Amino acid sequence: MRYLTKSRFALALECPTKLEYKDDAAYASTKLENDFLLALAEGGHQVGALAKCLFPDGIEIDAIGHDAQVEQTMALLQRDEVTLFEAAIRVGRLFIRADLLRKVGNTLELYEVKAKGYDPANPKILGAKGGFLSDMKPYLYDVAFQRYVLRRAFPAANIRSHLVMPNKTAVCDEPGLSQRLRIIKENGRVRIDVDASLNDGALARRVLCIASLDEYLDQLESQPLELGSWTTAFEEGIEEFARRLDIEPYTPRPGSQCKGCEFRASPEQLAAGMRDGRAECLASAFRVTAAQTAGGTVLDLYNSRKTDAFLEEGKLLLTDVESEDLKLSEEGDVISASHRQWLQVEEARGVVGNTVVRLAHLDEAVRGLTYPIHFIDFETSRPALPFHAGRRPYEQLLFQFSHHRLDADGSVRHQTQHLADSPAVLPNFDTVRALKHALEGDGGSVLHWWDHERTVLGEVREQLLALPAGHVPDRDGLVAFIDSLLGTREAPGRLFDLGRLVHRSAFFPGTRGSSSLKKVLPALLTSSAQLRDRYAAPSYGSADGAPSLNFVGQAWVQFDANGAVIDPYKLLGERTEDPDLTGLELREEDDKAVADGGAAMVAYGLLQSGLLDEPARQRLRSQLLRYCELDTLAMVMAWEGLHEVLAKVKSPLTTA
Repeated sequence: MRYLTKSRFALALECPTKLEYKDDAAYASTKLENDFLLALAEGGHQVGALAKCLFPDGIEIDAIGHDAQVEQTMALLQRDEVTLFEAAIRVGRLFIRADLLRKVGNTLELYEVKAKGYDPANPKILGAKGGFLSDMKPYLYDVAFQRYVLRRAFPAANIRSHLVMPNKTAVCDEPGLSQRLRIIKENGRVRIDVDASLNDGALARRVLCIASLDEYLDQLESQPLELGSWTTAFEEGIEEFARRLDIEPYTPRPGSQCKGCEFRASPEQLAAGMRDGRAECLASAFRVTAAQTAGGTVLDLYNSRKTDAFLEEGKLLLTDVESEDLKLSEEGDVISASHRQWLQVEEARGVVGNTVVRLAHLDEAVRGLTYPIHFIDFETSRPALPFHAGRRPYEQLLFQFSHHRLDADGSVRHQTQHLADSPAVLPNFDTVRALKHALEGDGGSVLHWWDHERTVLGEVREQLLALPAGHVPDRDGLVAFIDSLLGTREAPGRLFDLGRLVHRSAFFPGTRGSSSLKKVLPALLTSSAQLRDRYAAPSYGSADGAPSLNFVGQAWVQFDANGAVIDPYKLLGERTEDPDLTGLELREEDDKAVADGGAAMVAYGLLQSGLLDEPARQRLRSQLLRYCELDTLAMVMAWEGLHEVLAKVKSPLTTA
């Protein structure tokens, strides 16, 4: 018999049909169910262990099996005062394990621990119009569900509910907090080895904050409970969930929530006999085949806010969509959002098979750049708990960059790179210092892909200015260098967003409308014969090819058994050799835990964790350097591909 647990309730909030897929191993999933990965990427296990230090007298419920856990919990709750970790409470088919449950007389204090940054002065629970903000709502529902079960189990008790989260405004004045919560793998599971220096709870009280929730929960429970495309009242919805488990599955009601459904199967998984839950939902609701949906659905429309409206009208396939449905607006100089969506529709209909480019906009932007052109990419981390003294939870860490240089004569070289991974040293300022040394010799344009590099530089600038005078001797020089990149309203800086230019000026078939570099690169290599010829030879990093700091004789264009270009990132293998993290690269855009932090952030966490011996550290460093080099080389390839498009229709570009 299945119980309605916290995790199943959370899944049902996304879509109740998922409850049938979650517990059936026949269904494929893009979500990486891996405690070790989650510990590295999100820090939840460490935050949970630190929260227990708030209550040094707490008792862990460690019995094996639901019945034994409930029996142990109920026996301990006979005491007048007690604090329990992972308390097990069962009412009918409702079952919870509360992170922290404290009993004092007739009062039960419920504490749910989340690894989410929180500002007590600006909690961001309610929006300007009084509604709950979407990123906090799942956490509130989690606590509301637990409070409901506790009220059913202990109707006479006074129950108070709280969230425990890292305080984003609290400075951790001690070094190595994260390292003192050591992640240990045991038999495929994760536990946290807590350093004895944390057991008194003093540091936990400075870094964590406790938010009282009962007033918010009362308001939340008075509103309709939205479960994907289903709506019900709060209490009735919970009881209906519990009743239907194992008896009456929810029928599919596709909606915008299906965009992020994890129950999707790759062609390889389908060939191996695994099932695709989302495809089955769509087939059931719209009577379509997998072959039809493979051509694209409205779920794939780039940045669309009309998904639910399309589905309510019975329009699922991209080929069902008309230009008036999108309110098509073709701006003369750039590709508008609606035009990008329409190009997806035309691609599905077979009308668009080649790259679509807004030449005038592209030409004007490219002509404004100055040689030598520099391509940079950052790798960063935002750990839930600080690695270094004087830092806050979720504060930006800039630990790596790669840098390619393109000269006016077309010559390319991997010029510089930097990786700061010392466990005891804040990497940010050393990394900016190394970047300054790499770029300050000329006034060439500095290209990046989308907003990340600009955002990170702005945050590091704020960190520098927040320091006391003299703390960093070259602070003013570093700030001035950052300003030269970022620019001002009056004078633009050297930074130029190549990703945004590509997005506004080009559409590549096969990318589903995305302008992510990892989507654009394979599409470019597929469409450009010149790029394929240039990078098919094993010359990158050789004496007669582009100089490289990490590769020797690398051929970036290779083909699979069907003659298709292999994504160059797949040629690098796994970024980390840990078997528990196999497939991390391939899931980087599909799995939220990885996508929010990035595979490089997970790798940085490993380097800081003390789990690796020196040979393993060096192998991981090598992979980080190789991946980051490919990131900037991919930008060079994109630049070359765009340059070729322009060269086909006009004379060669002049240099600035």
